[in-house]
Amino acid sequence: MREPIGVCGLITPWNWPVNQIALKVVPALATGCTCVLKPSEFTPLNAMLYAEMIEEAGFPPGVFNLVNGDGIHAGAALSRHKDVDMVSFTGSTRAGIAVSKDAADTVKRVTLELGGKSPNIVFADADLEERVRASILECFNNSGQSCDAPTRMLVERSSYDQVLDIARRVGAEEVGDPTKEGSHIGPLVSHIQYERVQALIEAGVAEGAILLVGGPGKPEGFETGYFVKPTIFVDVDNSMRIAREEVFGPVLAIIPFDTEDEAIAIANDTSYGLAAYVQTGDAERAQRVAARLRAGMVHINGGPHRYGSPFGGYKQSGNGREGGTFGLEDFLEVKTVHLPDAA
Repeated sequence: MREPIGVCGLITPWNWPVNQIALKVVPALATGCTCVLKPSEFTPLNAMLYAEMIEEAGFPPGVFNLVNGDGIHAGAALSRHKDVDMVSFTGSTRAGIAVSKDAADTVKRVTLELGGKSPNIVFADADLEERVRASILECFNNSGQSCDAPTRMLVERSSYDQVLDIARRVGAEEVGDPTKEGSHIGPLVSHIQYERVQALIEAGVAEGAILLVGGPGKPEGFETGYFVKPTIFVDVDNSMRIAREEVFGPVLAIIPFDTEDEAIAIANDTSYGLAAYVQTGDAERAQRVAARLRAGMVHINGGPHRYGSPFGGYKQSGNGREGGTFGLEDFLEVKTVHLPDAA
């Protein structure tokens, strides 16, 4: 038998707020659980609107509950509470570790969807103009504030110069007013995130990576607001901070490789394992490389995330999955009922 696990504490981030709320609340309610949602303190209004929708839909009082507050106080209290049977958290790896420690005393189930430093392996036989352009735009999507962004581009050395020419053209993305329609990049979420991204850009310069486009500081004409120059570093070594730490801003690191084995080794040389990307004209190679990558999701030649498929990663990118059947199972307990032998 499968039974609802009970009371679920749901802690969601600011970067894709309504999406993350739905990915947690919907399976919790669908499996018969009750839940307490604690959204990010940076994006509380969408959660309030969601609560109004839940009420209008006719769910009984107490099935869905909303608590606003920061992670240190409200999030920790939820994770530690003896009457909460499960915590589902999406956010940084640092915060996910804190949630796990807070939950340990009551041995509750914890599912985590955390950070990433996703590799994007570009082989010379790929459609370089199309795939490099699309890869850079995906890295910069949402101002780079996505956990599965392809932020490490690993490029086969024989096509390295050609890829850099494409990246130089595509990478100089326009920055613009987020309230206006268009394909421009908007600001980061807060001063905290802005300062973190600036510190990592400056670390890349200090460690010897070469700036292809962008760099420290704000774009000209955008001195007010948390705007960042879209930035691409080249000749990056995988030991550099910009290759190892999640920047969570419009910053791309390009790393050369010589062989398929070397590319896989560099790709897997990370504490994260959320997503990975492969660009190649060889279908057999695509499948072969995908099988060797230590990541929860592999996208080949621009293949999008398929809704209803599980979302989640290996290693310090978390545990458990969101979406599809696997996303429902995280909210269920398994009970076996043993009957006597038939007479």
